[in-house]
Amino acid sequence: MKAGWQITELVILGVVLTGGPGCTQKTETANGTAGTNATMIIEPNVAVGPVHAGMTVPQVIAALGQPERRAANSLEYTRLGLAVMPGPDGIAQVVMCGDVIGINGPFAKRFMGRTKEGIGMFATREEVIGAYGEPTADEKMRGGLESLQYGPLGMTFTLEGGKVHHIIVRLRGADQLDRTVTLVPSPEPQGK
Repeated sequence: MKAGWQITELVILGVVLTGGPGCTQKTETANGTAGTNATMIIEPNVAVGPVHAGMTVPQVIAALGQPERRAANSLEYTRLGLAVMPGPDGIAQVVMCGDVIGINGPFAKRFMGRTKEGIGMFATREEVIGAYGEPTADEKMRGGLESLQYGPLGMTFTLEGGKVHHIIVRLRGADQLDRTVTLVPSPEPQGK
């Protein structure tokens, strides 16, 4: 009899944790408000939803709520399919979106963020290159994985089978963007 109650308790706990029948998920605005999983806007170098460059850990928690898990160097929001990684100074440096495991990982399905160009989870390689041009670095890895890095955007897209399953967004802020200018000498005048 005791085993029957334990099984019933596990089933009830499973329904509660997974948002089973009768449970609803919160919705959010396009800027990605706290505790929700609707579309967040990814702004290269600047923000992922409400998480912006320069935010402290307490500000991230105020914007997204308490993380489901805290690791040594990240705040993991499993319900949103993302993790925020602060630097040693406690300022948000990187947002990891989607799933490092692969295209079938649960976080790839949970993260709903998109760039203004419409690039998000499951976007194709062609769509990424169509939106941003050729990457600054392209690395092919075992198992059909590929990493498309866009240095000036502070973004890296990881693809499996030609589809995005993980996006790294580095939060540098508009004032920290690379503003390097390359000067090219003008050609010598003709006829001298």
